[in-house]
Amino acid sequence: MAVIGKIRERGTLLGIIVGGALALFVVGDFIGNRSGGQNLNVGTIAGNEISTQQFSALVDQQLDLYRQNGTTVDNNLQEQVRNGVWTDLLRQFTLSEEANKAGFGTTISREEYDDIRFGNNIMPDFRNNQNFMDPATGQVSTERLKQYFKYVQENNLALLDMQKRTFVPQRIQAKYNDLVKKSCFVNSAQRKDEWAAKNTMADFAFVAQRLDAQPDSLFPVSEAELRRFFDANKNDRKYRQTPSRAFAYVQFNVLPTQEDIANAQADMASVKADFEAASTASADSALVMTYADSRSAQPTAYQEGTADKLNDSLITHAAPGTVVGPFREGNLLKLVKVTELADVDEARVRHILLTTQGKDPAGEQAVKQRADSLLAVVKRDRSKFEALVAQFSDDPGSKSTGGVYEWFDRQRMVPEFTTASFDEPVGAITVVKTSYGYHIVEVLGQRKRQERRVLTIDRKIAPVQAMKAAWKTANEFSLNFPDTAAFRKGAEEKGYVLTPVEELRAGQNFVQGLQEPEQVVSWVNHAKAGAPSSEPLTSGDSYVVCSLRGIREAGVPKLEDVRAKFTVELRKQMKADTLAANMQGKTDLEALAKELGATVQQSGNMNFGANGLPGGYNDPRVIGGIFALANGAVSAPMKGEMAVYVARMNTLTPAGDMPEGAEDLKMLTDRVRNRAAGQVFNALREAADVTDNRSQYY
Repeated sequence: MAVIGKIRERGTLLGIIVGGALALFVVGDFIGNRSGGQNLNVGTIAGNEISTQQFSALVDQQLDLYRQNGTTVDNNLQEQVRNGVWTDLLRQFTLSEEANKAGFGTTISREEYDDIRFGNNIMPDFRNNQNFMDPATGQVSTERLKQYFKYVQENNLALLDMQKRTFVPQRIQAKYNDLVKKSCFVNSAQRKDEWAAKNTMADFAFVAQRLDAQPDSLFPVSEAELRRFFDANKNDRKYRQTPSRAFAYVQFNVLPTQEDIANAQADMASVKADFEAASTASADSALVMTYADSRSAQPTAYQEGTADKLNDSLITHAAPGTVVGPFREGNLLKLVKVTELADVDEARVRHILLTTQGKDPAGEQAVKQRADSLLAVVKRDRSKFEALVAQFSDDPGSKSTGGVYEWFDRQRMVPEFTTASFDEPVGAITVVKTSYGYHIVEVLGQRKRQERRVLTIDRKIAPVQAMKAAWKTANEFSLNFPDTAAFRKGAEEKGYVLTPVEELRAGQNFVQGLQEPEQVVSWVNHAKAGAPSSEPLTSGDSYVVCSLRGIREAGVPKLEDVRAKFTVELRKQMKADTLAANMQGKTDLEALAKELGATVQQSGNMNFGANGLPGGYNDPRVIGGIFALANGAVSAPMKGEMAVYVARMNTLTPAGDMPEGAEDLKMLTDRVRNRAAGQVFNALREAADVTDNRSQYY
């Protein structure tokens, strides 16, 4: 049962499936009211209306499991779970539906279910979890997994049910994704294109006139011109609008008063008495979990210099059981208790790594033979070790130090490397296999270091009295400046910083410049058009007053929604047209550069696959135009995103015929396949016509 205790202690009983499918469901439960009545749905996916009641029930189920596991449920965790549930709904109505159509069905056999839990195809969330690793082999332990799942079955039926409803759809979706990936291939034409992009070379010169170097004042945009540009481009896919809201806010920051500081110090002084009186590790941990903001109940090594000079000296000279503090660190008050002085084993080694990553069994065997050969060499003559590191080692982290890893403890390295470093005597040289490859390890030294371990109770100084004064000021501002125009004017008159937020999207839970902005996000998402300024809203240790500036609907934008963006785009187009007209017919680059006050840029030998031009010009389409020039030809002015260019091709060298095996087919295919699952999900999600109304409810 040791592994179960370890898992419960670290809070990972549920956490190992966070980020996976946390809330798979019975599809029928989520078919909402289609009668066109009151909208009580958090969204729609592929025509399926997601009931607010059922969505909330799923979220609550997840949060209850966290609470049962001893995890504090805060706003961030609630948001994380809501996002996880929503993502699972998206996958259910897209990937799972497609998998069912492809013949994978909606369930798997008991044998396959056991196989993905503790068989030959263990799920990544478990296969890569350190709690289930065998310390002796460094590999996942099926026995530990069986022990864990047996414990869940006997002690946590809610989690058992959740796992069944999670792992089965995950497995079916994984099989569907594997089918898609295995259907992806790179053909001969694609291999040739890849070869040509890398090996078609050009040496050319060009002159560029940057668009942003032209003053905006020389290119005024009239209302009629803007409307014509808007009508011509509003349906362009790149301008398709997602639902969002624009607003502005004024923040009233709060700092603790002397009364706040004195009250916090008095509270910590009473906690200190309990901390000093605690005589067991469990009592210490209970106090930390009860009073500390960080809630870190495991003793950690104290790093000298962490606290200020006086308290650092007190801590580093304190006997076990001593409590130092309370002392102030920024806006925190801290109590530090020395729990023990522990002897820590440390080793100093040097090694040569021969990697096996990406190699087949035959390749691994060849690496093993080379490692054995190098072992024989360094055993005969240790003075060659450093030179062999420089010549053969695949570890960039230690190559510059001659392969040396300075003093480290047993927790830092992978198990096999740790064994070679600590269980062999000083002077021993061995070959050890790890997940990285084969290491030739020489033990240079071993020692014991005394480590001072501490527990810390840290508490933020709450600005209680200051918050009252700040609320009064913020409330007066809200009442005196209720509309958008007055809000801006009032901020200017009072000398407050007004921060505009051009886009708060549905589902977005952060606002730049604000801490803990949940109340702000909620107010903005629920405010009606023309609403007066908000009441004071809390954001960390501050109050915020908001003013709604606009509501943008999904689809084709309105002119007012994109006025600023379209003005910039139109002005950039006007600049490009004017510069191109001025550069038209100019074929002498040196003369053109002199006329424009620019320089002639030289490409050197550049391949067709490059993304940018010398001088920091990131214009791939212009590169394509340049490579289309014949030797000696000069281009017409080419309009790019950053500048207008005239180029002269000096020498174009085609790639020629591709030699046999020049392009690694497996590498190219893997690259395509590794993107397949994400691309399929994104395509299915886009085709599902998703409406996300969560921001109206949370």
